[in-house]
Amino acid sequence: LPQGTRDYSPKQMAIRERVFNAIVTCFKRHGAEVIDTPVFELKETLTGKYGEDSKLIYDLKDQGGELLSLRYDL
Repeated sequence: LPQGTRDYSPKQMAIRERVFNAIVTCFKRHGAEVIDTPVFELKETLTGKYGEDSKLIYDLKDQGGELLSLRYDL
């Protein structure tokens, strides 16, 4: 596995899902709304916000040659 990643067993995933569902339910009860965002963005978008030298940006390249970066918060 790449550094910083891991696999979860079915038992571990069941526990994670219960915990996340409890958190989501609590947040919704207090008025929060669920959103879903992509894990990557165009590199130019992130470098425009944080600069070229930002250590928060991890570069990727898609099969079409487009420069992408992982979102810093993910």
